[in-house]
Formats: sequence, structure tokens, C-alpha cells
Amino acid sequence: MSLEHHLREASAYVSSQFNIDIVQSRLKFYSGERWHRFCNINGFHQSSTGVYIPQAYKAYVREDTPVMLSTLYHEYYGHGLFCEHSEIGRPLYSMSKKEGELYLYKTIDNQVQQLGLASKNVYNYEGFAVWLESLLCRVTGNENVWQQKLTTLNRNILELYHYFRYAESRLTTFGFMSQLGFPKHYDKEKLISTLRHLYSDKFFNIDLVILYGSQKPKSDIDLFIVSSNPSTNFFNGWLDIYELNREEFRHLLSNLDISATDPLFSGRLIYGDTNYFQQAKQQVLHATITPESIQHNRQRSEEQASLLNSLKSKRDLKVCTSYIYSYQKNAQHLEQGTKLLTLNNLLNHPHHLFF
Repeated sequence: MSLEHHLREASAYVSSQFNIDIVQSRLKFYSGERWHRFCNINGFHQSSTGVYIPQAYKAYVREDTPVMLSTLYHEYYGHGLFCEHSEIGRPLYSMSKKEGELYLYKTIDNQVQQLGLASKNVYNYEGFAVWLESLLCRVTGNENVWQQKLTTLNRNILELYHYFRYAESRLTTFGFMSQLGFPKHYDKEKLISTLRHLYSDKFFNIDLVILYGSQKPKSDIDLFIVSSNPSTNFFNGWLDIYELNREEFRHLLSNLDISATDPLFSGRLIYGDTNYFQQAKQQVLHATITPESIQHNRQRSEEQASLLNSLKSKRDLKVCTSYIYSYQKNAQHLEQGTKLLTLNNLLNHPHHLFF
């Protein structure tokens, strides 16, 4: 089969499975002496069979080797897609070579970057490429080429490959791609499958899963969960879960707590009993505004304010500040006899209240 055929097959698979395409990356081949000269001029190891330059969006592949196709998948698709579409890889394009090396090789600060599967971005960069290289060899009928390439991998890359395969099995392919910072295209089946893997046996304790927030491919996925599990907040860089124990859920609804009413009225149910979901909404709609519910929201605002000095990440500070304002504003509207129920309503209500 021709090279063009293999490229079409690989591109079609990537597009259909991940909803991403090679857009800016280009591919150039060298062989024999030309490859050696290219490596000498640019300071690359002559024993290598391919290289990708993020700042140029360009993959270079040595064409006169039996593993050329596998290397092409690694450099052009693995590194190309990572640098074009991943939140981790995209910054490399605008960095100098020195800045890029620092970005790739420094240990990741989890307060700054929560995306990724490894302690350094070079492992995310190479791990994804070798994982995709193997996958594309398999789905395009070139498993024999991958098996040959596999025998040439050094120990570190081989361990990285097995670790990324393991991570995919634990997270699902969708969760794996999301954790590496790729755009998130999903339906409720993908989300529920990911939750089943994440929760294991505790998934069966879940009553409701509500999808809310912006729901854009490059935004976090916001899920509101009601269950018999302990209440918790979970965030891993792309999946933001706000989980309430069903007893606390009832308590917060009775107090018209904006953190519970917002997902209930702005989101959509993707798992659970529709009757329970509707009953919860009716409970809120028919709830009486009481001095206790007003005080509850004021107190929640004060609790959030007390946490500010202990928070370090920009995201946590932003979320906390938002809830200080939202709880306070909700309390003010409740005091005036108005139930706005969602954050969007609070922000866009014509009678703006200041505090």
C-alpha cells in the first residue's frame, strides 16, 4: 500500500475517534546521507529515525528504515496532534528552544498544572506519542511494524509505553485523552463509562448525575452527583465533580443553597431517576424562604471568605471568590423574597445588589 493510503487511514481514524485533525503540522522525509547531515547540522542523534520540531510544527522522518511507518505515526501524529491540540502541548509552539526544554523537563507543579499523566511534560509528550504510534500501527494493519519498532525502544520509553497503556485502561480512552489536555467531545454514555471506571463499586451508590456548566470541548466537565457516598469535591484538571451525600443534598435544598440549586436548575440529568430529579426541583420551587435559609447562605459566604488565605492555586482562588459573591448575593435576593436558583440568574438579574 502507498504512503498516501496509510496517511489517509491514520487521519480518518484520529478524526473519527478523537474529533481532532492534523492542521498545521508538516511532514518531511530524509534518507541515508541526507538524514545524517540533517542530524549533524541540528544536533540530533544520528541513530534516531525521526524528530518533531514544535516551534515549526514539522515532523522529520528517516524514510529508509523498516520502521519508517511506525516512526511517522509517532512524530507526525503523536507529537503533531499533541502540539496542535493538547493544552499541555500547545504552548510549545510559541516557546524558544530553551524555554521549551525547561517546560518539558522541569518537574510539574500540581498547583499550576493538573493535566497530564506524569511528573514531567516530556513524559506526557513522549508517552502520548508512543501510545498513539502503537495504536495507529494496530488499527491500520501494521502491527508487524510496531512489533519490530518495539524491540528498538530503550527501557525508559518502553516503561512509559506500558504505563500509558495502563492509564488508558483505568481512565477509558476518553478519560485518557482528556487527562492529556485534548478537547473533550462526549455524550452521556462516555461520561457514565468514565465515572464507572473512576468510582468502581462506589458508582452503584450514585442516585443522580447532572451535567452542567459551559459544556464546551476546551472547558472542564462539570458534574453534580447525589449519592450515599460522603460529600466531596474532585478535580483532576478536566473533570470537576461536586458530590453531595443525599442527606446533605436535602439539607442544602431546604436552605436554597445556590451550590445545590444551580446545577439542579441549570444542568441536565444524564444518569439516575427522573422522578427523583423532578421531585428535588419541585421541593425547591415550593420551598418557603425562611430566616434560616437567608442566614445559611450568608454563613456559607463567610465560610468561603475564611478559606481565601489558605488557597494557593489560581483556580481555587477564583472558585472561592465566586462563591463568596454568589452566596452573599443569593442571601440578599432571598431576603427580598426572590429565588433566583442559578448562578446565571444571579449574574444577570436586572436588580443588581451590592454588598
